Amino acid sequence: MLAQLDLLYDNGDMSKSWLAALLIGTGVLFILMAAGYAVHLGRIDRIEPAPLPGDIAGMSLSGQVLGAPALAELSWMHGQDFQLNRGAVGSYGMGNEITLYVAGTPLRYTAARMISDMRDKIKQAETSFTPLGEREHGRRRIYELVGMGQQHFYFRSGNLVIWLAVAGEDAELVLQEALDFYP
Repeated sequence: MLAQLDLLYDNGDMSKSWLAALLIGTGVLFILMAAGYAVHLGRIDRIEPAPLPGDIAGMSLSGQVLGAPALAELSWMHGQDFQLNRGAVGSYGMGNEITLYVAGTPLRYTAARMISDMRDKIKQAETSFTPLGEREHGRRRIYELVGMGQQHFYFRSGNLVIWLAVAGEDAELVLQEALDFYP
């Protein structure tokens, strides 16, 4: 086959060594892509806890659900089918004044898509939430809502999606501490 390819080109245009290098490079690229995909699949199959702050706005963590049980709770609440591999739900304060929901995805793209799907679903559907607007914090977009007697915020931090529910007047302080914890 290499001899046939040589006939298509002048002797000075394409040598056998250049074609061999191209074929080897293509093979190495395919091997690297397969290895990357295998790592990606491993990240999907391994469910881990997402990080939660020990306290927020002076309130201690009073309850938590981590890993697979947290992801089951989040999936049940939202009914969406995303590849999630990290999860946590944390309650803060004696009366659960603050609840923090954290879902992790293997890829940042998936987390960004989750945020946009949440935004679109809340805007278009009859939900318990009323959007108050969006704001920028550095390079992040924060979505703000009210509903169920609480103020809510959601945003992305890398490949984590964070939803924060706050009952009380300290919502801005709580949000700032959450943004600091999830940069």
